[in-house]
Amino acid sequence: MVPDISFGHRVRVVLDVGCGVASFGAFLLSRKVITLSIAPKDVHENQIQFALERGVPAMVAAFATRRLLYPSQAFELIHCSRCGILLIEVNRMLRAGGYFVWAAQPVYKHEESLQEQWKGMHLTYCSQFFTCC
Repeated sequence: MVPDISFGHRVRVVLDVGCGVASFGAFLLSRKVITLSIAPKDVHENQIQFALERGVPAMVAAFATRRLLYPSQAFELIHCSRCGILLIEVNRMLRAGGYFVWAAQPVYKHEESLQEQWKGMHLTYCSQFFTCC
């Protein structure tokens, strides 16, 4: 949907938060993109194990409560699927000119909590940190 994303060239290092079984990371691996897939809760250990068995770098890391151990501006794209993460931490880790992708599957489109998360992110952070559409 964003034509200037050039996977494997302009975008080579991605963080995928709320990764499930790391399908996005597996998709990008075939495009020469290194993706670290993170499940935000301990209950997702089986999904992470599945991702690791497929050869996709993945881990469980709760980062709504603490800073992740990655340097500032380490990622060219950060994808977040259905997660209420701290956007200040995302902003710290995202490279200047990088992409922030927030996704919610269509099946959850009418979930009020997701609509509230988006409104809160857009009003609170987008005007300060990101270019949102």
